[in-house]
Amino acid sequence: MQYYFAPLEGITGYVYRTTHHAFFPGVDRYYIPFAAPNYTKHFKNKEKQDMDPANNAGLHAVPQILSNKADETLWAIEEMADRGYEEINLNLGCPMPTVAKKKKGSGLLKYTDELDAYLSGVFEGLSKRDASSPDVKISIKTRLGTDTTEEAEGLVRIYNRYPLSELIVHPRSQKDLYRGKADREAFLLVLRESTNPVVYNGDLQTPQDVEEIAEICAREGRNMDSVMIGRGLLADPSLVRECRGGAKVTSQELGAFHDALYKRFQETLPGDSVVLSHMKELWFYMGNLFPDGGKCLKEIRRATRRAEYEAAVRVLLSTCEVH
Repeated sequence: MQYYFAPLEGITGYVYRTTHHAFFPGVDRYYIPFAAPNYTKHFKNKEKQDMDPANNAGLHAVPQILSNKADETLWAIEEMADRGYEEINLNLGCPMPTVAKKKKGSGLLKYTDELDAYLSGVFEGLSKRDASSPDVKISIKTRLGTDTTEEAEGLVRIYNRYPLSELIVHPRSQKDLYRGKADREAFLLVLRESTNPVVYNGDLQTPQDVEEIAEICAREGRNMDSVMIGRGLLADPSLVRECRGGAKVTSQELGAFHDALYKRFQETLPGDSVVLSHMKELWFYMGNLFPDGGKCLKEIRRATRRAEYEAAVRVLLSTCEVH
């Protein structure tokens, strides 16, 4: 089984990715949060930093594009290929309303003619690349509809028209956001009908969850060779190690990981308030490791100064055990 770390905008930037990899090696691919090319044909400075090969040294990183225009996507693909990336992922899964209302991410899935035209333009453009251009594979990360996962059947027919290296499926609709349970029946429909390799993504919180989805796929006569994990890995950074038979993270190990990440955020982010905001967002997930740490976690959330934050974290890690 291969394990991919899902891209989470604003969280899993290069600082987080490289720090995670240093403390918890074993993730096979880290997907970079999306770059959103536009008519200016320029990347934002943050996007350039995040996809800079020097900032992803030592790990297998895959850049991602969020767009609904083939020409802008093709420009971005060439820029990423020139940086040495051999796989590029198209984001058709972002559920955020600000993205979806622009017919991007999973907001484009409702408009199947436009989706097909977009992908047709991308792959037609790729077929015309100069023979001396570096090889590049295209994967897609998708949800299974904008309004409902009942759109899945029509979507897989469209995806089957294109030679994808992988189809990474989060079986919810855009309107679901992260509410309710992932629709595994809709996923199984895609698994049965897809002519492209399929990867499961969604609600993988424990090694047992990974085993369960692998068993479900096996009953369909299909091996699940890869899974993508997002929120589960943010909550438990040792999850892939556990899936491979290793030990769960300890309070001491989590503390060392936290301290290294905290230091690097201080070195790269503009000011204490931004640093604390990033750390608190991570504790929203990692706090689930401490079911008895409610009081300490509340103090972490309330902290407005570094000294307050650091004291609250020390108390949590010294008095509460990971479960």
